[in-house]
Amino acid sequence: MHLNTRFSAPFLLAALLGLAGCQNLPSASRPASHDTGAPSGQDASASRVVQPVAIYLAQSTPGDQLVAVPVPDGMVYLHARPMLAREDLTDAAALSDRQGGHFVGLRLTPAGAERLGAVSRQNIGKLLALVIGRELVAAPRISGALDRGILAFEVPSADVAADLAARIRGDAPQ
Repeated sequence: MHLNTRFSAPFLLAALLGLAGCQNLPSASRPASHDTGAPSGQDASASRVVQPVAIYLAQSTPGDQLVAVPVPDGMVYLHARPMLAREDLTDAAALSDRQGGHFVGLRLTPAGAERLGAVSRQNIGKLLALVIGRELVAAPRISGALDRGILAFEVPSADVAADLAARIRGDAPQ
């Protein structure tokens, strides 16, 4: 999934506009650094592992059939089944805004965009949890309908955004 300037500029603008529909949850966990997993003497870039990517509807209060996930400030409770998965994504990119914020932007398939729009309209106030592998990396609160076919999750730095986007695309060394 190679990004070019013609693609990136509209994606960045659309992602930033889409942020108006999300508020970041302060307790979302920061991604932990990870070992390359390559044995010593082996080129890490030759070893690539595609991790599962899923977006779950979540909430900050417990409930039936919800999975508790610890975060720095307590717990987030995820629905057992993901709302979106890797096959619902067409691209991922590291983004920054003019205020110095850093984001992972996700472009959705038409079916994924339709599902996200419907779910977000019915669940304002709940959370969207981005999980890569078995790691909860972001959990912003839904503050309005997300019907533009894109999502942007705020992260602490440009390096984290680039790493997460590469892991989501499946082109990060593992």
